[in-house]
Amino acid sequence: MDKKKHGIHCDVENCVYNHDAHECTANSIEVCATCDDPGCCDETICRTFEPKD
Repeated sequence: MDKKKHGIHCDVENCVYNHDAHECTANSIEVCATCDDPGCCDETICRTFEPKD
């Protein structure tokens, strides 16, 4: 598992990068300007989001 990004809180519990303490473990984070941006998922405005299995 990647190291936690201390200080990056995430409430998206169904993301593979969300650690049990609600901290992001992604190598990088890309946030969309709006929910309508191409490449953003319907559930969040984070392009880094990947759903858990």
